[in-house]
Amino acid sequence: MENKKHILFISSWYPNRNNPTHGIFNRYFADAASLHSQISVLHVCSDDRLQTDFECVESNENGVLSVTVYYRKIKSRFPLVSHLLKRKKVLRAFDLGYQQLMQKVSKPDLIQLNVVLPMGLGAYHLSQKHKIPYVVNENWSGYCAEDGNYHGLLMKYLTRKIMRSAKKIMPTSNYLKEAMLAQGLNGSYEVVPNVVNVQRFKPLEEKVHNTTKLLHISSLNDREKNVSGLLRAFAKALDSDTHLDLTIVGEGIDKIMYQQLVKDLKITGNVHFIGRLMADDLVKTINANDALIMFSNYETFSLVIIEAFACGKPVITSNAGAIAGYMKPQLGIMVDKSNEYQLKDAILRFTELKHTFDKHVIRNFAVDNYSYEKIGEKLTAIYQDVLK
Repeated sequence: MENKKHILFISSWYPNRNNPTHGIFNRYFADAASLHSQISVLHVCSDDRLQTDFECVESNENGVLSVTVYYRKIKSRFPLVSHLLKRKKVLRAFDLGYQQLMQKVSKPDLIQLNVVLPMGLGAYHLSQKHKIPYVVNENWSGYCAEDGNYHGLLMKYLTRKIMRSAKKIMPTSNYLKEAMLAQGLNGSYEVVPNVVNVQRFKPLEEKVHNTTKLLHISSLNDREKNVSGLLRAFAKALDSDTHLDLTIVGEGIDKIMYQQLVKDLKITGNVHFIGRLMADDLVKTINANDALIMFSNYETFSLVIIEAFACGKPVITSNAGAIAGYMKPQLGIMVDKSNEYQLKDAILRFTELKHTFDKHVIRNFAVDNYSYEKIGEKLTAIYQDVLK
């Protein structure tokens, strides 16, 4: 029998009972890695409704053992006191979760930390306490100049401390790697792109419709996703072709603003907000549309684009960040960031070209580059190299 290495996943973002889709891509990484390694997951997050200090919840899905430790939030009027108490409580939560895991599995050979902040200190703490090396997988856009959320002495100090001890740093794109290096986060880098479940995200039976149906999926944060610009371009396209339909999937801080903009643009009959969807419903919705449309200002990867590809659907997108690194003409249409005129023109052009895109070519691109098998092999090679 193959002697599989035990890799402990610790993720700052991970699905939990408060947010079942939060950091879902880290769950996909765990599933991919589990093809060749023994994977366990330790996740720590707060819960406002908790009546006790801590609660450990254990689950086992597809052979991946997970322990989620919920802790009651610290409430203090003094920021420094709050920070110190929270740090102490979070590290205690990691110790409790690790103890529970060790009742079921052997000591990990390696820790994979997914997204450094805010829970990277937990991975660092367990690494130092139990003498376990760790690698870092990073997806956060905050390092990018367009985002600008990587700031403050404490944040930079903690991040550099955690990165400095990592045996390998694995950003999801070259774009993100360059942004991290520009922030002085030096180390041994290897790009590991996001992973998609191509067995779940796949083409389904198509229904014939007279309209061109477009789909947008995001966190609805306008600063990053520029949905307002998308809506304005869509409204202009409607002036030339009324047989257009746009469905928007997701929840976020700017949703109410978008709904008002739709009313102001007088396109309520052609734009539909349907909220957040879980995977199976998301697959059906992707397949019910002709293309995914994204108009982001910056992206460290954009998993939803690859999920659309896996369903055989072309994409209309801006050349934001990492997207420009993998887009090809046979996969859709790409426009300049923030150029609403180009996006309007691309929408109208797509209505004429949509039948020329080959769904098999598009799907094969996703399978060949981002499937569990491909990314699982890449992660395993990194683990073996680190553990030599």
